[in-house]
Amino acid sequence: MENWKTTAITAAALVVAAVVMSQVSDVPLYITLPVFAVVGAVLIIATIIEYRDNKKSFDEAARFRAGYAFKNQREENKYYAWAEKHPPQHPSQNMLRDLINRYRAPRLVAELLGVLALGLVEIVLFKERAEGRGEEGVIYIVLGLMILLLYFALSNIFGFKARRFYNRLTDMPEFLNIERSYQEGLMVGSSPSFLNIGSEYIILLTPKAVIPIKRSEIQRVCRATVLTAYYTNSIYSGTKETHFIKVYSSVQQRVQLKKFSMILAYELLKSTGLPADDTIDMR
Repeated sequence: MENWKTTAITAAALVVAAVVMSQVSDVPLYITLPVFAVVGAVLIIATIIEYRDNKKSFDEAARFRAGYAFKNQREENKYYAWAEKHPPQHPSQNMLRDLINRYRAPRLVAELLGVLALGLVEIVLFKERAEGRGEEGVIYIVLGLMILLLYFALSNIFGFKARRFYNRLTDMPEFLNIERSYQEGLMVGSSPSFLNIGSEYIILLTPKAVIPIKRSEIQRVCRATVLTAYYTNSIYSGTKETHFIKVYSSVQQRVQLKKFSMILAYELLKSTGLPADDTIDMR
């Protein structure tokens, strides 16, 4: 209701502004009024869309709190078709190699192409410099960018991030049990976030850490959906959904997954006998 009031006041103010402008300037009313009317119409349309999306999200939240994870029957059917084509995966028997492959970002090709392109530019710059043309400073700038991009590419190829995470795990006293559980587990998710459902540990692979949680210490697992509204210059421009699996032990941990992966992961966790909350925390 507050948004409707604000929009109505703003639209009225635009009409008044159009009239005032036509009186104090040489611009006639038949020009100013349509311009301000278009702006007002955009505000009203954005408010209508926001109201519709809010109502829809409240309806979905009520269904989610009742444990129904889908917006409608059509989406549920899509999920079952997706689940047939995307069953849980078994990790490779080498945990480090598996982590490197899973944390390898798809931008690797772009990084390598960028290094090649900057290398070609650098050759041209060196050639021009040898002929007495061009600026030496530009050569160093391009060289620095090429080295930086090359570092990112090598980091992606050799899995520097995954190696850091793996080394932290090896420092844990229970590392051998974590590694065995990981190798025996099932993987759900896609880069850069995965969930490993193992025999002794549930392991969350997030962009910032690999988090092992002992199954015997888990108090409950649940699903969560977060709706984020976006505004451009105070005008509603849409919402975005993000989906998580939350694991509660001594502390709460979570991993972000795509919606269907979240549903599949939850069903697998529930089927292994972990205490599960069928309702979906929606914010």
